[in-house]
Amino acid sequence: MIGVKRRRCVHLLFFICVLVAISSFSSSFTIPEEEEIGEGKKLRDNNQFEDLKERYGHRSSSDSNLIFYTIGDWGVRGIDGIDGGKNFPGSAQMAVAQQMKLLAENVQPQFVATLGDNFYGAGVGSLEDRQWDYKYEQVYLKNNSSLRSTRWFASLGDHDHCGNVQAQIDYHSAKNYLWHLGKAKTPYYHKEFRIGGGSSTSDSDNISDEMQLIVVDWVGLEGLLAGKEKRRFEDQLGDFASAEAGEEQFNWLKRVLERGHGKYRWRVVTAHRPIISASSRFAHDNVAYPGESSTREALRVLLENSDVDVYLNGHDHTAQHACTQRDDFNGKNKLTHYITNGIGGYELHHLVDNDKRPIETLDAKNTFHGFAMHSVTKDKFDTVFIGHDGKVELELSFDKTQQRCN
Repeated sequence: MIGVKRRRCVHLLFFICVLVAISSFSSSFTIPEEEEIGEGKKLRDNNQFEDLKERYGHRSSSDSNLIFYTIGDWGVRGIDGIDGGKNFPGSAQMAVAQQMKLLAENVQPQFVATLGDNFYGAGVGSLEDRQWDYKYEQVYLKNNSSLRSTRWFASLGDHDHCGNVQAQIDYHSAKNYLWHLGKAKTPYYHKEFRIGGGSSTSDSDNISDEMQLIVVDWVGLEGLLAGKEKRRFEDQLGDFASAEAGEEQFNWLKRVLERGHGKYRWRVVTAHRPIISASSRFAHDNVAYPGESSTREALRVLLENSDVDVYLNGHDHTAQHACTQRDDFNGKNKLTHYITNGIGGYELHHLVDNDKRPIETLDAKNTFHGFAMHSVTKDKFDTVFIGHDGKVELELSFDKTQQRCN
């Protein structure tokens, strides 16, 4: 009898251990309580954005603005110590996403542009990778989200290149048409948007009232421009980051810039890595990875000798604005604005002291996670950085007639 009872206890203990193991395994695939998505879990009241709604949400037909959001270095949900850093309460990616959705209820974007590192730590593995749902669709699109029908125009980061790049290209046609990242074997592309409404097109005749968005694969370009110099993650990079792929993209970029010269009211380039930065990692990376420095130099010359107005990037987990000006030999200065926005979720980076920052730097902050809203009219380009708690953290504004950076 004692032996029977002992066996029953052993069986019961085994059963309890199995239940605990199953429970522990399942919990790693559920949304933690602090990450719940829904109308009842908002970090601040929707009225917080009334001012932005008044300024950007209502425009007359003669002065209608194009609204879009940008977010960089964002796909970190569920990675302990990385999602927001060690001291951030909860998930920074989720907190930023909530503010994006709240703002979209007041100032709806025509699209969201990503600035790379969409999926940490090594991109996606396939079209079926659970990260697509866990870090993208659940966070930004589902549960009656105000962004549920908003298109996403993505660019790749270095972490994305460590995974399946083709899957990020194919996701648009295979899984969700809202996600865009080029086509076939080209994770770079351009889109045109009417300022004042309408949809994107590839060859609009209304050239005076359009913004052209040029999406560049920075790591892919580096395959050519870095030459034989050391590159970040070089042992993990595939064919999309090869010299051949870089040469094909560089030729494409030069053709796009040349053919569109003088056609568009605004020309905006999105890419992952910065060309000018006040972050402490920037100077270090130029030494540690000379291939990055070579690519920055070549890309800067190309952009500043074209009519690109704005370069938007991630990679450095800060919010920054820099500006360069040069004589265009027609009696005017040509300005190029560089806006860094790598604060979508990953742990923030340090900035160098003021006296060590590039002379082109106008603003630099590293005190918040967030995203940026951009408002574009025929003559003005406004950027508003929104923090993870819904506060307006930094505002930038410049116009087409501006002759000086400050």
